[in-house]
Amino acid sequence: MNMADFRAFVLTSLRYPQEAARMLMALNLPMSVRWLAVGAVVTLSAALGTAAEIVFAAARGTEAGPNVAPMAMAALQFGLVLYGAWAMSFFGRMMGGRGTFPDALILVAWIEALLLIGQTLQIFVMLLIPILSFVGSMALIVLLFWLLIHFTAALNGFTNMVKVGVAVILIFIGSGMLAGTLLVSLGFVPVPQNM
Repeated sequence: MNMADFRAFVLTSLRYPQEAARMLMALNLPMSVRWLAVGAVVTLSAALGTAAEIVFAAARGTEAGPNVAPMAMAALQFGLVLYGAWAMSFFGRMMGGRGTFPDALILVAWIEALLLIGQTLQIFVMLLIPILSFVGSMALIVLLFWLLIHFTAALNGFTNMVKVGVAVILIFIGSGMLAGTLLVSLGFVPVPQNM
């Protein structure tokens, strides 16, 4: 795949996400390649997050350095990718879908790759026009849900996009609440003192 093919596939993923998802699944990649893709996007995501923290600290004139260690960020990202792939296939099958974890894994890795491209663009926009940072963040959230809903539908063979959208949003919110409760209960996130 050359750069023109990559750019074309990125555009296909944004315009016709279900078609792109089916194309990815049709590649029938070995599991080792899927894990390699996950490792690559997790590593790049952690590196980008760390670099962004350093760049923004320098732009603000504050002490440079990431708030989160890159290895911890990578481990968290890896866990989120695994959970996302598991949830896409598990909950999809619970609702009559036919998705498998290996296919979900490559789809979630590709979602992460697309979000990385968006985050890279967002960093440049934030450096040039800081006021647009909120708009960039909202655009990435919309992109995440757009891809997640369409990729979940393609993975599981669903055709009712409203049902898929509602299910994805409810599972996303429920998972976030559960994760937040666990992180606070285990002491990873401090409880606010001024309540």
